[in-house]
Amino acid sequence: MNLFDFFNFFSPAHNEIAKNGADKVLSSEEENSSVHRAYVNFLTSRKSALDVPLCAISSGRSMVEMLGVLAIIGVLSVGAMSGYAKAMFKYKLNKQTEQINQVMMALIEHKSLFTAAKNNESLTSLFIKLNTIPPEMIQNNQIYDVFDCFVDIRRDSRDEVNNMYYYVSLTNFTDENHDICRNILESFKGYTAELVAIGVNSNTAEDTNQQEWYYGAQAGVDTAKTISTLNLEKMQSICQKCDNNACSVIAAFPTSW
Repeated sequence: MNLFDFFNFFSPAHNEIAKNGADKVLSSEEENSSVHRAYVNFLTSRKSALDVPLCAISSGRSMVEMLGVLAIIGVLSVGAMSGYAKAMFKYKLNKQTEQINQVMMALIEHKSLFTAAKNNESLTSLFIKLNTIPPEMIQNNQIYDVFDCFVDIRRDSRDEVNNMYYYVSLTNFTDENHDICRNILESFKGYTAELVAIGVNSNTAEDTNQQEWYYGAQAGVDTAKTISTLNLEKMQSICQKCDNNACSVIAAFPTSW
């Protein structure tokens, strides 16, 4: 296109052609112009192209392709949900460790209360009143951890030295509960110097009591089963005894230090 054609393209005639149609504007003289004939053909072809419905020129997607996309979305969603569940469980294990440490520190801080406690007396409500238990763990004047495991603080006369016990009760055992059981034992291990023992107490369907203990610095006994020897494999073995049984994970404090 030369300079004349360029200016002619933006002439008033062009604007009127675009608005009213080339066939109504061009004179017979203009129709003889090769430039205008080419321009009219351009406008006509462009108008024809725009008149074609969009759906007629769209390639679209087949049903098989759409089902394939939905299947991929479904797989990704399942993977995301599984990853979220694992991450949430890991978070709760860490939160449980934090809660256990808070309770254990409270018991050590108020150890003088143990001597005054009566046999079989629960001190749970007393520790709650002392504001030593995180509020998030208190439900109906009872203590529960992040997994809703029941926590009971009491002096128990079943032991010959009347030790002070910190119970964490677990029921309806699952694979996740094995991890919870091991997490509790692992948390207790950090208090070897203050503990008489840690262990698991379970009752079978035949009401047979099963206990396994590992002893701390306050036990005053010479034994190979010390808390320091309680490794991951042994914790797994202990927690498996709780399968299909009501079970308690226990930390035993001395009644006096």
